[in-house]
Amino acid sequence: MPTDNEFTKVLGWPGYRVYRHEINEKNKTLKLWVRRKRGNRVLRCPTCGRRVDDVHEVYERQVRDLPCFEFLTTVIVELYRIRCPDCGVKAEKVEPLPSKAPYSKRFEDAVGQACESAAARQVARRMGLAESTVRAIDLRYLERWEAKRRNPVLRQMGVDEIYKGKKDKFLTWCAIWKAESRCGSARSERRRRWTSSFAVSWSAASESVSRLCV
Repeated sequence: MPTDNEFTKVLGWPGYRVYRHEINEKNKTLKLWVRRKRGNRVLRCPTCGRRVDDVHEVYERQVRDLPCFEFLTTVIVELYRIRCPDCGVKAEKVEPLPSKAPYSKRFEDAVGQACESAAARQVARRMGLAESTVRAIDLRYLERWEAKRRNPVLRQMGVDEIYKGKKDKFLTWCAIWKAESRCGSARSERRRRWTSSFAVSWSAASESVSRLCV
């Protein structure tokens, strides 16, 4: 039987350790109870970044992680609500848990990567999730990817209007055009379409635009 220390190494969450585990062989489930290590006690306000020592509440949060072999893995994390002098009571932010959804970052990344080569309905059936849940996870995955990537200098931009009917009238569409993305892989095409759906700040980009197609 694996020990808590061995499960800590398997989990691979920096600064956290497994202090309890439960294996259900009949239902094929694995539960891990996780808390901070002794050297990882510094708490900072998620809003202003100030170091805070006043702990308002200790609570547990249950999230789904990647399966361990054939066992469905659930991680129960011990978290803190801190009282910041400037911002009030705030829940701490943990890197493995980027959102309020009951899924770990590693699990959401796996779902997002699966959506790059399969439809949301197929991924939902494979992961045992609702199709709407898969789409929401995929959107968060793309938002994190967009925040980390280095945006190229805007040189060409296309603007179009789509008639949606008498009720909604017209939908204005702004697209960032890149020659290499038109013949790229399915992954780059999907991300290009997602990036194009966001409005471009013309005041910040107008000086670098050399061509505008309407």
